Amino acid sequence: MARYLTVTAAVTIDQARLRAYLRAPVAPASARPEPDWAGLCAPWRDGALRRRYRAELPAALAACDRWTDGDHAAFLRDLDEDGALTLRHDGSTGSLTLDIDTRVDFELPGMIQALTVLSGLADVMAGEDTGLVELTTDWSEGTVLLHLTPGRAAFLDPARDATTLARARDAAFDTRCAAEPDEDEPAGEVLDRLLS
Repeated sequence: MARYLTVTAAVTIDQARLRAYLRAPVAPASARPEPDWAGLCAPWRDGALRRRYRAELPAALAACDRWTDGDHAAFLRDLDEDGALTLRHDGSTGSLTLDIDTRVDFELPGMIQALTVLSGLADVMAGEDTGLVELTTDWSEGTVLLHLTPGRAAFLDPARDATTLARARDAAFDTRCAAEPDEDEPAGEVLDRLLS
């Protein structure tokens, strides 16, 4: 049975740094220590699912490492070819929004792969660059929240990180408003424009 995940991201980042991100190779998931990935296993309401994901985490990271190939732009182009990507960018404000709605064959590795690609933005961020990534699935209730800041991609717990999450959501709302185009521009054309 097909499983689907949805990822939304709203990021403010300098265009030169965004271009560097797109051209940079996707880092392996294992470049981030396994305990850092535990936040991906926590937000699900189903306790059995949380425990299963925690047990499967080492194997899922290894699977993602085997799939990692190419740069961030190539990964996004593959999603665009599948019709799974919406991308918006406003150069004057550095506002970038990205929406992925895609099928995954393997739950945990699919989520890790999407978050690995997007967490790569933190590696090139500087100054006031910031972003919020939200991941949901059709197989369980819960939302994974990933906060991007310069050099750091951190999972957020809505209860423990309420103040940070509120600020990140406010910034994400402003970013989405700024990146809204007058007319739809295909994701591939947005990538071409950013890379030129």
